[in-house]
Amino acid sequence: MRLLTLLLYSILISSCNEPVPRPQGSVQAKSLKSVILNREIAYNMYLPATFSQDQTQLDIIYLLHGHGGDHNDWFEAEEGNVAYLLGSLIAEGAIPPMAAVSINAGNSWYVNSREKMERFYLDEFVPHFEESVGYNNEKGNRSIAGNSAGGYGALRFSLQHPELFKSVILLSPAAYEPVPPAISSSRKVETFTFNGKFNDSVWQSYSYTKRIDNLLQAELQPQFYLSVGDDDNYNIVPVVTSLQQLFLENNVACELRVTNGGHDWQTWRKSFSNALTEFYVAQNVSAN
Repeated sequence: MRLLTLLLYSILISSCNEPVPRPQGSVQAKSLKSVILNREIAYNMYLPATFSQDQTQLDIIYLLHGHGGDHNDWFEAEEGNVAYLLGSLIAEGAIPPMAAVSINAGNSWYVNSREKMERFYLDEFVPHFEESVGYNNEKGNRSIAGNSAGGYGALRFSLQHPELFKSVILLSPAAYEPVPPAISSSRKVETFTFNGKFNDSVWQSYSYTKRIDNLLQAELQPQFYLSVGDDDNYNIVPVVTSLQQLFLENNVACELRVTNGGHDWQTWRKSFSNALTEFYVAQNVSAN
């Protein structure tokens, strides 16, 4: 018995010393001189290890950062850590190889205001990025994900052009209805002001509810994944539950997850990984 115990212990120790395979892939810092915005826009992109310009079936996920963030948020190890997450999921076979990209949208909240950020993103950046990676996939294997203000932007993008995206991951989306609470960062940005002050009517003019008909009339609709931490201190729980009810009433495919966590990257990383995995498991099941 003692010999068996020693043998198992030695196996355990040796296995702990085995090198852990590191997920493969590359992160590149890029920029685009925008014609629409008349300035340079920085972005980061992740490409899987198997990437080649001939890989036209490559999946793509667009990542939108939150208020106060930039194109680095999703890629920082202490924040989104997305290159590691995607590399790990790809290596495990949980998801297919995919590219990811995030731009520096500042505090635009991804809308057309003083700067036409939505127009730039959908009409200029998406075609630019997909051409740069040789994307030409008739299946339209695009996803989009956003946290907080980025979730607000991802929701509005997906409702304006539902045909673009196969799946939409909204992480604590700041899509308040009818108006945001006093704590919301949206009340501090020029986009939603009138005469220098936050204005309810301006906020409501951008409401996602004004775009729901686009989704309902689309031949193909994306699947939505809504998530929020139960300790979110920006009052996002009612946001996702209201959005879920709207989707359910209109037979829009969606999943809602209220997890243990707050309005932070620790919560968003876990929800992001779970969402991607669930989407691709469901797709494989339906395909078989």
